[in-house]
Amino acid sequence: MKTSRYFFTLLILAGLFTACNEETIEIPKVLDEVESTRYFNAEIFSEQDLKIYGTWKIFDISGGFHGLGYDPDFDYLVIKKVEIYGFVKDNSLLEYGKIVPALWNPNDLRLKVDFEKDEQSGSFFSDRVKYVHYTGNDTLHLSSPCCDRFNYHFERVE
Repeated sequence: MKTSRYFFTLLILAGLFTACNEETIEIPKVLDEVESTRYFNAEIFSEQDLKIYGTWKIFDISGGFHGLGYDPDFDYLVIKKVEIYGFVKDNSLLEYGKIVPALWNPNDLRLKVDFEKDEQSGSFFSDRVKYVHYTGNDTLHLSSPCCDRFNYHFERVE
């Protein structure tokens, strides 16, 4: 009886220990070779827009003609200082370039960005103009400015 009680207690503790461990995510470092001053020598985003920097894991793509989106065909969007972006799948760089604020409309306070592909980069992302908004500090949404285009939803991992 004592052996089974000991075994049962050990089993519960082992279950609690493994439930508390978070999944380890390997952060892609593929943009490390792109110099931070490749496109700009100084920061061009406003102070309030700096939280766009980081590694973002895609979790949903919505919208499109039927509104259903499609299954993600990449893993991460990495945005590093100063305005450098990269789309990553299986730790390989699909496309990189500069991300810049689009023309500002005084009647619209949202950040609008253009993804401008580098001439040396492969081509992957075709819907290049997006509005940026956040849910809390850890969820990034890139929304289309118009109809029948796709919206991308990310979770911050770094």
